[in-house]
Amino acid sequence: MKISIDYLLRGTASTIAADGVTQALRLVTNVALARLLNPELFGIMLIVNSLRTGIELISDVGIGQNIIYHKNGNEPNFYNTAWTLQVIRGIAIWLLALAATVPISKFYQSPIIVYIVPFTAFNMVLVGFTSISPFLLRKRLQITKLNAFEVVASCISSAVFVLLAYLHPNIWSLVFGGLFATVITMAGSYFLLPDVKPRFHLSKRFAWEILHFGKWIYLSTMVYFLATNFDRLYLAKVIPLELLGVYGIARAISDLAGMAVMRLGNYVVFPFIATHAQMTRSELCEQLAPPRVRLLGIAALCFAFSIASIDLVIKLLYDQRYHAASWMLPVLLVGSWFAVLANLNEATLLGLGKPLYSAVGNGVKFAFLLIGLPLSVRSYGVLGGIFIVILAEFSRYIPLFVGQRREQFSFGRQDALVTLGGFAMLGLLEWLRWMFGFGTSFESLPIAGHQFGHN
Repeated sequence: MKISIDYLLRGTASTIAADGVTQALRLVTNVALARLLNPELFGIMLIVNSLRTGIELISDVGIGQNIIYHKNGNEPNFYNTAWTLQVIRGIAIWLLALAATVPISKFYQSPIIVYIVPFTAFNMVLVGFTSISPFLLRKRLQITKLNAFEVVASCISSAVFVLLAYLHPNIWSLVFGGLFATVITMAGSYFLLPDVKPRFHLSKRFAWEILHFGKWIYLSTMVYFLATNFDRLYLAKVIPLELLGVYGIARAISDLAGMAVMRLGNYVVFPFIATHAQMTRSELCEQLAPPRVRLLGIAALCFAFSIASIDLVIKLLYDQRYHAASWMLPVLLVGSWFAVLANLNEATLLGLGKPLYSAVGNGVKFAFLLIGLPLSVRSYGVLGGIFIVILAEFSRYIPLFVGQRREQFSFGRQDALVTLGGFAMLGLLEWLRWMFGFGTSFESLPIAGHQFGHN
């Protein structure tokens, strides 16, 4: 039990530290690129990357999750079968993206997409040939080594993005910057575990087991894409590209915390639970509860301070073209808090071998967006759409909470108490800010936001 607690603490600390560095790099890179490039370029890339991600996710059969969860994940026959399926999938995704290029370009009335998609989609071929060593490191609970690798790769990739944008301030700096980042990750992955040398091999038995386990992963990731990208794809059709680019930047910043917790869940919580299946659920809950509540408490404080000050930070770091993000971000960050809770609970259920609840949660969120977003944007513009995004994040949390209750692995009381504490702290900070003459972070909300609703 001591080893388990030590792993949780070390893994959590290492992942938080590494993610702090990578998220800081992304923010700095984001600011630098925003100064070098026009907002409409980010709007175009938002469409392209969302669609590429969609094609990637709707073909996901949980290859990495299989390696981590399966008892034979460390055997060459298993991980070589998984790697071979990964390569086949990567090539298939690229061909599918090529076929979809012209229809996508016509739908969004953006001819340049025809030329961009083949390059951005080629990332998936590179991802397919990436070593499965990162998954094996997570299975073997060697998180520190993996985190160090990803920090180095992020540093190199960020530098290349900024350099390309400085030398060629156009859309192609973003396209080729993304390709270079994937090449760095692919090449470096083969040095992580020298004893692991992927080769083409297909075991009928293991391939069937991977696909069988991955059926719920497939369903979950398909609805996950729809749930997390529908707002971007819908707004891309009804608002100007410049405003879409600003919204994309605001969403990217607001998603940082959710992505950090998702990474923590995937790297620490999920592998920990999956590799301790022999323990009773009450024992696992007992081990997870103390570090979990500390993590959420720190996260709640960070959220409160971020929401209360992010509008000032945006106006300081970004030029006038991007200042609309200063009213978008405080609202989006409220929704991100519920994403943090949902991501943590999702990793817990996945560790128990219950991916069905993830699919249900994302399905509920997507249904909420599908119905609420067009109605809200039509009546109240982008601001109305952002409020729907918040409610959709909360709606996703509910099925995951129900799932944890059914599996007798619930942390609902923790979530409720920390949430109330976080919003109480936010209220105090907003009051102090107002008392010192700085207004509140929500006072610049465009109440007549419906003016942004259409081109």
